[in-house]
Amino acid sequence: MQPERIVVFLPCHTLGDFPAQLDDAEADDVLAAWTAPWTPELIAAVGRPPGWASMDVRPPDDVPLLGIVPAAFDGRFAAQADATCLDGSCWVRGVSGREAVTAAAVAAAGLAAAAERPHDPLREDFQALGLAVLLGELLARRMRSAANLEATGFAAAVVAAARAALEDRGDEARAGLRECFGYLEAARSRYYPVDLWLVDLVLLAESTLGRPLLEELESPTPLGVVATGRVVNALAERQPPSLARLRERCAAGAVSACGGWECERPLDACSAEEILASLDAGIAAWRGHVGVAPTTGVRCSGGSSAILPQLLTGFGFAGAVWSLFDGTPLPDPHHGRIQWEGTGGGMIPGLGRAPLDARRAGTILGLPERISDVMDHDHTAVLMLAHHAGTASPWFGLLRTVGAWTTALGTFVTPAELFTRTAGAGSMISFKPDDFPCTPPPAEGDPLAASIAATEAEARRIVAAAEAIPVARLPVGTAPELAAGHAAGSPVAPPRRRRTRAGDWFGTGARAADGDLVLDNGAVRMLVHGQTGSLLSLRRPDDRINRVSQQLALRTTRKVPPQDSPWGPPEEHADHSRMRADAVARVKALDGTDCIESRGRLLADGDREVGAFVQRMSLAAGLPLAVLELEVRLPAPLAGPTLEHHVACRFAWHENDDVEICRSLHTQAVPTQRGWFTAPHFITLRSAEMREPEPGDVTILTGGLPWHVVSGEHMLDSILLAAGGTTAVRRMAVGIGLARPWDAALAFLAGSGPIPAPAVDPDHVRITLRDVIREGDRVVRATVGLLESAGRSGEVRIDWQADVIRAEPLDLRGMRRENVAVAIEGRSTVVFLHGHEWLHLDLEFRG
Repeated sequence: MQPERIVVFLPCHTLGDFPAQLDDAEADDVLAAWTAPWTPELIAAVGRPPGWASMDVRPPDDVPLLGIVPAAFDGRFAAQADATCLDGSCWVRGVSGREAVTAAAVAAAGLAAAAERPHDPLREDFQALGLAVLLGELLARRMRSAANLEATGFAAAVVAAARAALEDRGDEARAGLRECFGYLEAARSRYYPVDLWLVDLVLLAESTLGRPLLEELESPTPLGVVATGRVVNALAERQPPSLARLRERCAAGAVSACGGWECERPLDACSAEEILASLDAGIAAWRGHVGVAPTTGVRCSGGSSAILPQLLTGFGFAGAVWSLFDGTPLPDPHHGRIQWEGTGGGMIPGLGRAPLDARRAGTILGLPERISDVMDHDHTAVLMLAHHAGTASPWFGLLRTVGAWTTALGTFVTPAELFTRTAGAGSMISFKPDDFPCTPPPAEGDPLAASIAATEAEARRIVAAAEAIPVARLPVGTAPELAAGHAAGSPVAPPRRRRTRAGDWFGTGARAADGDLVLDNGAVRMLVHGQTGSLLSLRRPDDRINRVSQQLALRTTRKVPPQDSPWGPPEEHADHSRMRADAVARVKALDGTDCIESRGRLLADGDREVGAFVQRMSLAAGLPLAVLELEVRLPAPLAGPTLEHHVACRFAWHENDDVEICRSLHTQAVPTQRGWFTAPHFITLRSAEMREPEPGDVTILTGGLPWHVVSGEHMLDSILLAAGGTTAVRRMAVGIGLARPWDAALAFLAGSGPIPAPAVDPDHVRITLRDVIREGDRVVRATVGLLESAGRSGEVRIDWQADVIRAEPLDLRGMRRENVAVAIEGRSTVVFLHGHEWLHLDLEFRG
């Protein structure tokens, strides 16, 4: 007997209590059971669309039915019903997979002719209709309403379309399907008559550039393709057909270019110039190979930063995706459509909610809950779904088919189209630079050497470029002038601030004081501990107290206490070794200057030797700066998490000092309250009561060391050696009253003399070079950046080497910025800068 109804048994009593959180296997079986019977053959045979019933009650037995039970819940169904007692009914149980369930249902219904029929090209569209019906019904319940399709002509339209498809009347079948999807749209317009936007992001990697990408590019709905410049270059080299299709789809507007970076090196390890260069190269790769520039800034990994809005808008990006795709949590903006305000007054539209994982069946079945959530909480409802090319769930492919027919579950748009169609929408969000997570050390390998080398190479490039900047330089002071307060002849020097000027980092100047373990160069006085060989104190001539001390230590973590013990953070279980010097002596460096060298051992509890060290300490000529050359050797490689097992250079300050820690981020000074952080250039310890640099501020030039741990209320550890290593040879420096720590840090990393201070008033702006045009030895035109580096807004005056005849503010595409005013006063320019702003000027000079 042929069944008269198709019933799918769902794991709920009503659609109102349908389980939204199922694991992927369960969700896959539910979706397969529901969509499989939505085929022309089965619908035409029974004369009505499939329905559902609860698997927790006895199945209906009034008419013969075709019952389909999700395989994952067959045991639950069997506990409530005995299928064999229902005369005339047929069953599909214990079958997984949409195609397998469809074949089993056709066979169970006795449709032998249909089973032999070639695959219907419209079957996917009918099953997409089934998916839309289920998700639409669930969404209506979530929105405290009902679709009420049974009160419309929906059922008749479905049957008519199915019969047309069986009789090969394709146009009539498609028209019928369009009518069916129209009923779903009409139902949705009653219970949530607002726009819902769906953004589909396809992430590219070098392993997915061939067939996976080609298949994604045939999506029936718009999408965004996310790729770095390196991946685009690899696509052009290895997969010309994929590249050609990508160009076609981008030109047609069906695909939006996303990304923008050449590579995704951790942002907190990059200078501002490195980020700019990466964006330059990434945009050039897209434009050169694909013919379009990315319009949506997306980073898959490498962290995020508050500097991005001003850079992305400067390059003409229409918007940005807030989230990363490597699992790194960012601050929660609590909204889907945002206006992201970064540092320097930069602002860019963005997508704030974390993307849904399009690889999971549970994501598709849980869409009604997510849609209702954003409808209830966001003014502009947006959902973003993401996956790597070729990894999407088949159910996501079916959702795309739904999106090609109807907007009942949302309108698929490219990211670029979304930002255009929702212009001006979004909630304002703003986070401080320190709110963004720092890049943690990798779990394997020693990353320090590579990180230091990259930071040093970038510093050398910046220092070399600085020589070509046509800015006036301040006179270099001498050591007595430094001790007195500030450099002589500085026309813009604030009278209350010390300046640091000198000719060489390592020239003669350190003179012997009383005792072999003291060095004094007139700017600072250094005392070395005779028993430990560590830096006991560093202070200025007029200081009454020590400013900073230093030691070396091997840091390990004791075993986790038993479960019944009180919980405590890892810091409470930390063990630090002690320094014991075998020899401490004044020696002559190769250049003839005095330094103090200590050699000894690192001792753990019970005087157990855990390492050996050599530490050389000297003073830079005329500068309030102590240079530390550190060498540590361990008998065996370190093991364990880097932040808990490492060799550190430990700095301590007076326990009564209320100190605020500022770390370097993109060479800018950023206050931090983190327990550990990255700072590859410098760290400043300043009075928490003062908002501006003071003569007594302590600056640690980290020498490229990326990771640092606050190990106590007045103690900071810079990690010298990470897991897997046995030997560390590092170079650091500690200064007091360095007015421009970013310049000192760059010069120290580059191994050059100090960068002559530019004539900037006030002096918290670093000048960067983007382009310069010369006529002979004379600079006639230059594009420079004014990078505010201390987080202070205000008017800035800069003196240049020649009369300025034009000063035009530009964005990073070279287009004029109309909202910025620059005043020209002879050889000077005056402009207002926001905190941490990076303003670019096109300057023209008089001959």
